[in-house]
Amino acid sequence: MIRIAKLFLLISLAFIFFSCSSAPKRPMKITAISETADARYENANSDIAVGNYEMAKIHLAQSYKMAFSIDDSDLLCRITLSAVACKINTLELDAIDKNAENFVDSMSIEELIYNAKDFSFRSSNSKILDSVCAIYEIEKDIVRGKSNYLVHESKLNSVKDNLKKEPYYLAKLYRTLGKIHTTSKKYSDAELDFRNAAEIHIKNRYLLEIGTDWYGVARACSLDGRKNDAIFAMENALKYDRDAENSSAIATDYFACAKILMKGNPTIEEKRRAKSFAKWASLIFDSIEMKEAAEECRSFIN
Repeated sequence: MIRIAKLFLLISLAFIFFSCSSAPKRPMKITAISETADARYENANSDIAVGNYEMAKIHLAQSYKMAFSIDDSDLLCRITLSAVACKINTLELDAIDKNAENFVDSMSIEELIYNAKDFSFRSSNSKILDSVCAIYEIEKDIVRGKSNYLVHESKLNSVKDNLKKEPYYLAKLYRTLGKIHTTSKKYSDAELDFRNAAEIHIKNRYLLEIGTDWYGVARACSLDGRKNDAIFAMENALKYDRDAENSSAIATDYFACAKILMKGNPTIEEKRRAKSFAKWASLIFDSIEMKEAAEECRSFIN
């Protein structure tokens, strides 16, 4: 009887195994559109980082349509906030073309932020995204000259913990704090903020962003009258911008070095170095067809 029971058990297990193994292996979630939309969104962020704003707008518009088609409010919020960044970087806060093919040019920055908040409300990650929206709204206020620096600083510090698992946006928060502290002449705090942003970007391999962080460090040091520290920081900015092959940033870094060296009462050697940096910057700008920037460098030399 025991043998018969064991045999029956084996037959039953075999039946279950083969029944399971013969079940169709069909995916229960399709991600083709979301993956493409996310890729275009990342491309847009890279375009913004190197100053290629027209291409950024194209990639943002493509990802925006795809994210809408699959009802992805989380991605829609992030895409819209990148559009806000595009507006801020180009200083086109109020530029509206209702006939524009991309949504970036068809809305004001206030409309974009309003929409981002609405997408956040619809998302399951609203706590995180609301915190990110706060960063971009403060960035907008800074550009508009609204100087509620203590309020802004308090708000950013209050949402910092919400972004511990969002390194891209946590670094953005530190950068924004750096801008606030620079404008309010708290240069040591600003330097630390930009260094914190650089540390996060380096740890998470956001190569295109690191040079900008060190540029912020250099600006804080320069405004604080620490010329040598500022030049050292610019050398770090140059290193990472070269690694990223970010041509416009490389040229801008060299020109910034020239300007830093000419501050105060420059020595003969500092004047010589400044002239060399400005000339080299002009040649790089020429190589990427940025003629106005190249001419500005040449005018600085003369």
